[in-house]
Amino acid sequence: MESGYQMLDFGFGKRLEQWGPFRLIRPDPVAMGTPFHQDIWKSADAVYEGEKGKGEWKKMKDLPEHWPVTFDDLSLCVRLAPYKHTGVFPEQQENWRWTRAHASRKLTILNLFAYTGGASMALAKDGHTVTHVDSSKPAIGWAKENAVLNHLPSDAIRWILDDAADFVRKEVKRGKIYDAIILDPPAFGHSPTGKTWRIERDLPPLLEGCIKLLSPSPAFLILNSYSEQTRPEEHARLISSLLTKRRPELFCSLKAKELPLSASDGRLLSTGVVVRALFS
Repeated sequence: MESGYQMLDFGFGKRLEQWGPFRLIRPDPVAMGTPFHQDIWKSADAVYEGEKGKGEWKKMKDLPEHWPVTFDDLSLCVRLAPYKHTGVFPEQQENWRWTRAHASRKLTILNLFAYTGGASMALAKDGHTVTHVDSSKPAIGWAKENAVLNHLPSDAIRWILDDAADFVRKEVKRGKIYDAIILDPPAFGHSPTGKTWRIERDLPPLLEGCIKLLSPSPAFLILNSYSEQTRPEEHARLISSLLTKRRPELFCSLKAKELPLSASDGRLLSTGVVVRALFS
């Protein structure tokens, strides 16, 4: 585990996590209950104190500006970023494995809200053509660092600095198609231009556009959700209804499930949900 990730313990609204050689404590409102291993919490190398934009990292020792952490055969760059982030959502490893397992032919893939590019790295590493879209210039810069870290060719990923919904609308007008689409939208957020994203308002038209972009023989569509107001079954029904409305010729199996992280003692911590549409 020296180079990988593990959630060591959680409780009292916090996580204790091993990120390669370093241990970090971060707030997590879902991490309720009492920690199982209170004695090891004192071994943390850095703690994020406060919540989101009102907090800051407190370092117990000198840490490098960034360092690599491995997930299977992927290497991803981790750093102590603002808003308690590290640049990686480790629960997404389950999705990375799933997409790679269900990409049995070379695919053109659209990754929306792609952030620092874990999914983009995994799929580009297998030789798929990836379009990586994010509205944050620093996030795309970080993703490009990950591409170098994974020894990807310079043309393996098409980098798009744009609002996801705007880009999808333009691609529909251009008549573009993709074999697989991944969406990882926040429940709420602002783009660098100040545009507000509200998932309950903005997700349905975005999904409708994505379904229009699917090729005649698509492989999959994945939607991650972090909204506490929407149940995963609702997102599955939305996808199903939009497919029936816009692409009735396509057949797929839909599965909605939680994306948990497992602590070292086996307890599961919910991090959100995922809906996967696998086309046949």
